[in-house]
Amino acid sequence: IEKLRLSATSALLSGRRDVIVVASISCIYGIGNPIEFHKSVISLQVGQKISRQGLLHRLVESLYSRTRGDFTRGTFRVQGDTVDVYLAYADYAIRVMFFGNEIESICTIYPETGKKILDFPLISIYPANLFVTSKETMADAIWSIQQEMAAQVRAIESAGKFIEAKRLEERVTYDVEMMKELGFCSGIENYSRYFDRRQPGQRPFCLL
Repeated sequence: IEKLRLSATSALLSGRRDVIVVASISCIYGIGNPIEFHKSVISLQVGQKISRQGLLHRLVESLYSRTRGDFTRGTFRVQGDTVDVYLAYADYAIRVMFFGNEIESICTIYPETGKKILDFPLISIYPANLFVTSKETMADAIWSIQQEMAAQVRAIESAGKFIEAKRLEERVTYDVEMMKELGFCSGIENYSRYFDRRQPGQRPFCLL
């Protein structure tokens, strides 16, 4: 279902006017700020001047992870001047071939076999996660999370619930460390208000 939610979000933000979404109850599940999501879209075209390393950095910022083992959705692999990206929202992968610091060709491939499907002159790679944000927004959100955590811990301790306060502090601290190291954590949607810069009680973003 996460693949389908990503696929629907990517299609809606692509600018196409022929998109029809047939949705389950997941259409009201929270998603990240669409403005931040769109900032992390990677646009590539044949002949574009970009280093292979520069592309790899941008993929990591869009929450794709490098793999040398299983090639699964949301990962990419590197072999010489070739970068394969298994899109998080599709059943095919994208192969980008470099000649020096220039993109020589772009095509889609079958992830299982590596066999080419179609060539493309240009293509867009959407983030691997609905909750993606810039480094600046991430830093501001983490600071806000830590401030509220400290206030909540003090309030719980003042009620004499020291075990609960310690548990809350440990959980949030762990989540914050994961955000700093990996850019996300399990259950990151619980912190979406901080990343979306929403006020308390303000409606979260969703597919609708």
